[in-house]
Amino acid sequence: MSAYVTNKTLIFRVKNKNDESSWNEFTENYRGYIHAVIRNMGVHQSEIEDLTQKTLLILWEKLPSFIYSSEKCKFRSWISKIIRNIVIKHFNKQKRIKNDVTRASLQSINNGDDEYLSPEIYKVAEKEWKYHIAKLAWENIRDEFGGKVIECFQLFMNGKNVDEVCDELDIKKNSAFVFRKRVQDRFSKEIRRLDYDLS
Repeated sequence: MSAYVTNKTLIFRVKNKNDESSWNEFTENYRGYIHAVIRNMGVHQSEIEDLTQKTLLILWEKLPSFIYSSEKCKFRSWISKIIRNIVIKHFNKQKRIKNDVTRASLQSINNGDDEYLSPEIYKVAEKEWKYHIAKLAWENIRDEFGGKVIECFQLFMNGKNVDEVCDELDIKKNSAFVFRKRVQDRFSKEIRRLDYDLS
C-alpha cells in the first residue's frame, strides 16, 4: 500500500474503471477485510473466495457513482452493507436453512448511517476491521525497525516477560522497555492513521 494515500483520494481515483493501478491498490487494502467478514457470516469455506470476488466486482461497478461523505457513513460500513446483501442473496439461492439467512440479516442496502447494519453483522465487521487494520499497520512498519528492536517487541507480543526477553536477546531491562515502547508507539500511530484513512 502507498505510504500516505488517503481513502478519499483512492476512492476518487478508483472511480475511473480504467485505472488499473488504483484498482489494484484498492483491492490490496480491502480484500482481506471483505474475505474475513464473509467468512464470519457463516459462508462455507469453499464459497468464500467466490463471494469475495463478487463483492469486489460489485464495488468496482458501484464506486464510480459512490459519493464519499465521512459524515454520512463510514466507507467500511458501506462495504459491509454490500457484503451483507451479497451473502443474503447467496444463502437464498443455495436454499440454506433459516438460521443462515438470519445470520446475514434481511435488511436491504442503505447508504445511510451504521444503524442499518444488524447488530450481529456490525459486531463481526468491526472485529474484522480492527484485525485487518492491525495487520496492514504491522506490514507497513515492521521494516522500519531492525535487529533487536523488532525482535524485542515480537517477543513481548508472544507473551514473554521482560526477564525472558532480556535473557534471549542479551539486553538490559531498560533497553527492552524502550525498544517495546518505540515499536508500540509507531504501531499505534500507524493503526490510527490507517483507520482514519481507510474508514
